[in-house]
Amino acid sequence: MFLYKMRIFRKKHRKAMKIMSVLSEFKNLSQSKVLDVGCGKGIISSNIGNFSKKIIGVDIEDRRVVKEGYKFQLVKDEKLPFNNSHFDIVISNQVIEHVNNQDNHIKEICRVLKKDGVCYLATPNRYWPIEPHYYLPFLGILPNRLANFYLRIFINKDYDVKLLSYYNLIKKLKKYFIIKNFTFEVVKNPKKYHLERGYRVIPLFLVSNLIFECFVPSFILVLRKR
Repeated sequence: MFLYKMRIFRKKHRKAMKIMSVLSEFKNLSQSKVLDVGCGKGIISSNIGNFSKKIIGVDIEDRRVVKEGYKFQLVKDEKLPFNNSHFDIVISNQVIEHVNNQDNHIKEICRVLKKDGVCYLATPNRYWPIEPHYYLPFLGILPNRLANFYLRIFINKDYDVKLLSYYNLIKKLKKYFIIKNFTFEVVKNPKKYHLERGYRVIPLFLVSNLIFECFVPSFILVLRKR
């Protein structure tokens, strides 16, 4: 159990470093008010709190194992309890696939983000062969009824994740944001951006190809308000 917890901490620390290294290309973190939507265990929020002016983490339940270095607030749903244009940076890291209303999640991020602010949004690729939450092959691409049947065989529960294709993700976001796909940059510079091992097996020629969507485990996007 101790070794498992240490692996979780190292993994989350690495993700925090990746997020900060991407955001540093667009914002001065030390002068930024940050919102971490869906902060989960609090490890990423706590790490980023060491470098940002202020950070608030929100989630629909309190599952934190680290509570220092940031403020925390419970929310009921996608609605964020903050004024318009309140944050310099909003982070939505592996969250949009879990919310009930993805469009409201996007609208709320846009609403609380300052005009010159940026959002870091990352989400798994629906077409990656291994589904990242339950680690079953091709689970993410199945229709809901088949996905539920498939998952019940192994875990006896319904499939509660709504993964998006790159096309559908961009379609939802472009109403509100100017989108920069930063996945390419991260894959090409794994050390600079503290890349997870899953990306490092990707041949570089694929990420510059129009069919790259099938060859990355998740998408990393940087968003600016329109």
